Amino acid sequence: MKKVLVILVFSLVSLSSVGIARAEGPYVYAFVDQTEVNLGTILMWDTVIPDALTLKINSNCLHGPIVARISSLNSLRGGQILPDRIFIRTPYTGGFVSMCRPVAISEPALGSHDIVIDFKVKANGLNDLAGKYSGTIAFTVMPSPACR
Repeated sequence: MKKVLVILVFSLVSLSSVGIARAEGPYVYAFVDQTEVNLGTILMWDTVIPDALTLKINSNCLHGPIVARISSLNSLRGGQILPDRIFIRTPYTGGFVSMCRPVAISEPALGSHDIVIDFKVKANGLNDLAGKYSGTIAFTVMPSPACR
């Protein structure tokens, strides 16, 4: 009986210590509230998706630029949209930029701020199959000497 009691007390102490843990030192926290981006109906050529995604940033130090990278978008039916046909725009990019390479979408910043992201997709007309596509977009916060 004593063994079970010790384990339970240890578990409760462990959980309570997680709840009161605070970040020590510099930190940068980035997150997106949504799990999907609706690309709308794409029939031919370019389709712009304004305000498609909002990246929320919170930091207690000056961090470097944030870089976005995207995978190919793949359909369960066999269709594929390569990154060179996907474009991204933020207030920092100055216009739409191809996602064929990683793209800097912000300048160095400090504190809480949002980055509103627009996308543009170049459809190949009837060659792109209709349906749901899945892929991954990754955001990387570049280091800054001030945030170490």
